[in-house]
Amino acid sequence: MPRRLPHTSIQSLLQRMSIKRSRGQAMTEFTIVAMVLMLLILGTLQFALIYHAKITLNYAAFETARSGSINNARMWAMELGFARAMAALYTSPYVIDTGGVCSATFTFDPGRSVADLADDRATDKPFNLDQVRCARQRVRDMITDGLVRITLVNPSADSFADHGPDGTIPNDNLMYRSAEVKGTSEQSIHDANLIKVNIGFCYELIVPLVDRLISRMISFAPTALEPENFGPQAAGSFGNACVTALESDGDVRYGIPLFSEGIMRMQSDAIEDSFCAGQCT
Repeated sequence: MPRRLPHTSIQSLLQRMSIKRSRGQAMTEFTIVAMVLMLLILGTLQFALIYHAKITLNYAAFETARSGSINNARMWAMELGFARAMAALYTSPYVIDTGGVCSATFTFDPGRSVADLADDRATDKPFNLDQVRCARQRVRDMITDGLVRITLVNPSADSFADHGPDGTIPNDNLMYRSAEVKGTSEQSIHDANLIKVNIGFCYELIVPLVDRLISRMISFAPTALEPENFGPQAAGSFGNACVTALESDGDVRYGIPLFSEGIMRMQSDAIEDSFCAGQCT
């Protein structure tokens, strides 16, 4: 007759077998959870950067309206004001080449020692005007490339037709001028002296994996398999131009369109501007 194992021995054996199975199960669970956790961390980082860009854009919209307010609502002045305000998003203490080429502004020199960087910091070299100048140039290049849209909402063409038929809307002695609302623009001259700009900015997503996910979500319509999508962008819109834009070398550029508005009282006569870089209506 075979010898039976004690009951305690059987329990101990079963516990050891259960521990071995649990170790493999724990590794599988960790792999699944780690992927989700990494996605959450990267997504949080990317959305923090988007939020930072949106705050900077809100300030840039104010500066754009202010520049137009004191410069006769001229588009060139508003573009310069926008570039000046958005430069903070791209200004950094990186090395510029000896030729002063701005395209090399964002190439960090790994050969510089901590002592060299400390010496530069003491002599104010990292944050000199070259970095600011090149950051502004980068924003101006984005305007030229269609990655920024500055739309002059007011004064509109109807505003000039009603209150500035000679191409100039007067800004002086407004308190003594008639508050009559005219038909084409449905504005008084006081309304026509409010400058309002709408700005679209194509912010580049830079966090790996998340950039592709967000780009896909805003580019494609929702389906049964991908209900999280909320695109596509309207054909011919700034949003569509943003999500389909490419890098200068032809690589895919993962961008998300951000929008902001600025409004301010004119501090100079509004002059109808023929130079709008193709961006104003």
